[in-house]
Amino acid sequence: MVTRFALKIAYIGKDYQGFQQQPNSIKTIEGTLIDVLEELGYINDAPTARYSAAGRTDKGVNAISQVIAFNSKREELYLEELNNKLPKDIFAWAKTRVETEFNARKDASKRTYRYYQVYGNENIKLMKMGLKKLHGTHDFAKLCKKQDKLPDGSDRSTVLTIDNANVKLLKKQKLLQYEFSSRNFLWKQVRKMVSLIQAVGSNRYPLDFIDEVLTPAIPVSKGGIKPASAEGLVLYDVKYESIKFEKLRKTTIILPLLLEKINSQKSSLAVLELMQKTILD
Repeated sequence: MVTRFALKIAYIGKDYQGFQQQPNSIKTIEGTLIDVLEELGYINDAPTARYSAAGRTDKGVNAISQVIAFNSKREELYLEELNNKLPKDIFAWAKTRVETEFNARKDASKRTYRYYQVYGNENIKLMKMGLKKLHGTHDFAKLCKKQDKLPDGSDRSTVLTIDNANVKLLKKQKLLQYEFSSRNFLWKQVRKMVSLIQAVGSNRYPLDFIDEVLTPAIPVSKGGIKPASAEGLVLYDVKYESIKFEKLRKTTIILPLLLEKINSQKSSLAVLELMQKTILD
């Protein structure tokens, strides 16, 4: 009997060339995961294990709930064992057994992304009005990078439905938190939507400009909408019907690594603020 597992993976994407495995030993999240699964004897290789992943995040993008699935050669899977082998910026934190036909990408019912951006006194009321325009079913051709072709050579559809689009101000951190949910997203779509809404909130674009962006017949301006930087984006959640994950019980491996990253960021921020005060004040 085949034992198939699905895992929830969190990672910091800064030092990787994206999630998807690439040829020529290019450093990616997926490539690292597959190497560790092979080394520990869970799989021989990705194709024979019928490996799948929920999404393909770009270079520098982060995740809390990326999901991968594979047929295991071993009947039991130990998250602690995986985390001992994974690098300090990739964490396997939940697992579940799934049916042999389960596909992490095709079976996902909803994906949620969050984006964090420093608050620059944007008009949040205007931004919320703009996000309402993005909600629902639209052609997002101007808010994505050109899509891959379908197997038959035809173009992939750029029409999809946004189930949730919102923004709120985290006053204590002085950050804007965007949240977008949909069954599927297009390449760079979330980062381009963030750029568009931020520009509206900064009065660089009028609110009605969003209607033009969502109308394929109106030509896009030269260069189009530039995507926001990758570092603020996180794949926050991926939902599946009737699947419950079991979280890592012992966090003694992950906790020190996360605290190390947090403290490092705080130290770097203190140095930058000192530079600002000394040089610019």
